[in-house]
Order: sequence, then C-alpha cells, then structure tokens
Amino acid sequence: MKRFKVNLFVYVVAAVLVPLLLAPAVAVAQAAPWTVVKSPNPGAGNGLFGAASISANDVWAVGDSSTSGVEQTLTLHWNGHTWRAVKSANVPSEQNELLAVAAVSTTDVWAVGDSHTTSGAFQTLTLHWDGTTWSIVPSPSPDGAFNDLFGVAAVSTTDVWAVGDSGSGTLIEQWNGSSWNVVSSPSPSTLANLLFAVAIVSATDIWAVGESQNATSGIAQTLIEQWNGSSWSVVSSPNPGSGSTPGDSLRGAAADPSSGQAWAVGQFTAASGAEQTLTEFNP
Repeated sequence: MKRFKVNLFVYVVAAVLVPLLLAPAVAVAQAAPWTVVKSPNPGAGNGLFGAASISANDVWAVGDSSTSGVEQTLTLHWNGHTWRAVKSANVPSEQNELLAVAAVSTTDVWAVGDSHTTSGAFQTLTLHWDGTTWSIVPSPSPDGAFNDLFGVAAVSTTDVWAVGDSGSGTLIEQWNGSSWNVVSSPSPSTLANLLFAVAIVSATDIWAVGESQNATSGIAQTLIEQWNGSSWSVVSSPNPGSGSTPGDSLRGAAADPSSGQAWAVGQFTAASGAEQTLTEFNP
C-alpha cells in the first residue's frame, strides 16, 4: 500500500467541499440528501481518490483496483445515468494508482498518480484521455526512489499543473502542450516536503498546498506555494496546532477565478493530541 494513501480520502472530500466555501452566500431551500450511486468494482479491492466534472453527464473518477495484491489504475465515467469502468493504461509489471484528475474538456482529461515496484521505487504516472482512450504520457521522476503526483489542475489544454513530491523535496510539473517538465519549486525543509493539491486562479496566479517537516523536530507544518507566472515561492501560512506529532498539514485547495480568492483545507494537531479540521483563506 502506498505512502500517504490513508489521507487520500481528505483530498476527495476537499475537492467536493472547498468550491462550496467559495460560492456566494444565498438563501436556498433545504438541500436534497446525499445518496449512494452504484459504481463498478472490477477488482477484489477498489478505491477512488479523485473526481472531475465536465458537465452533468460527463464526470470522471479515478483510483485503483487490486486483485491478488496487484494494483492497477481505475477510471470510472458517469454519463448522466450510470457509472462504468473505462479501460485505462498501466506501466507493465508494476503497481499503478491514480490519485487525482482534472478535465479541460470532454476530449482532454488528465489523471496523475504513480507506478511503483514491489521493492518500493515510486515513479510519477500521468494518463491522458483524448475522448477515446487513456494513454500514458511520459513525465519526469527526478528522484531515483520516491516520486509521486498527488494533485492536478488545468489552466488550458497547453497549461496543466501537477504537484507532489520527489525524494525529500516538492515536485511541480507543467504540461506545455507537448511534454511534461519539472518547474523549480521551493523545499523549505531538509527533511520532507510534499504538495498534495493545486488550485488555479489564472495562468499567473496558482496555489499549491501541502506540508513540510520541521528540520529540528520532524513535526509537519503547513506549506503553501504560489506561482506568479514566472516562479514558485513559499507564502507564509498559519500553523494553529500545538506543535506535537503529527503536526499541521494542508491536503486540499480550491480557487475562484472571478474573485481571486483561495481556500486550503487539512488538519492540525490540538494540545489534546486530537486532529482537528483546518481551513485557511486567502482573500
């Protein structure tokens, strides 16, 4: 089972809930209740970790499906009536999983995650949907052992961003319409630096959120970075926790292009040792 998967449910919840925080407050009738919608389970073990909506009858969900201990990518499509499994690509002879998905259009969808060997060598994994098939698109893996992509968001068909970690440092990659390339990003800690989500205001205003480990204590602290159109830089962010393990972490993000506002969500460790919800806002 891969690193940090225990926290991936937080990303899915964040992807659904954070946009609601950005919406204007209006008087509405009592919301209809949530219901379970039947979805395929092709393997013995199945999980979904990311979702992206193009329209009411065009939604994608991604994750993995495992049988006999072998994990393979899982992509489900909603056509307005039913969910169905769509064949997706895998790196041969390796474990494969998808952790996030972003849609530009019905014929331009990106899913990201990792592939890894049983010995634990993780490489980035990026899949593209062209309206007909999912295919693997090569993406950089700067570290020899640990490379993951946890979040993805799109500005346009020639400007897509994916975030994660590589070794002990942050990892940010950009699709320019023809290839994925690593874009230099800060790693404030000498221990671990991870980016879990990315949100876009505009092509020159992009946010990535995650955590970095304090170099002395090893306790996690919130990490927020911003793209200004030419470079990524660390932006100071609150850490309301008590300073005890595991610490403070941001796991999901969303941005509103019309207002420029952004939200980041995650959790912090209270003095009691209990993990508490954390929401941070940039006006």
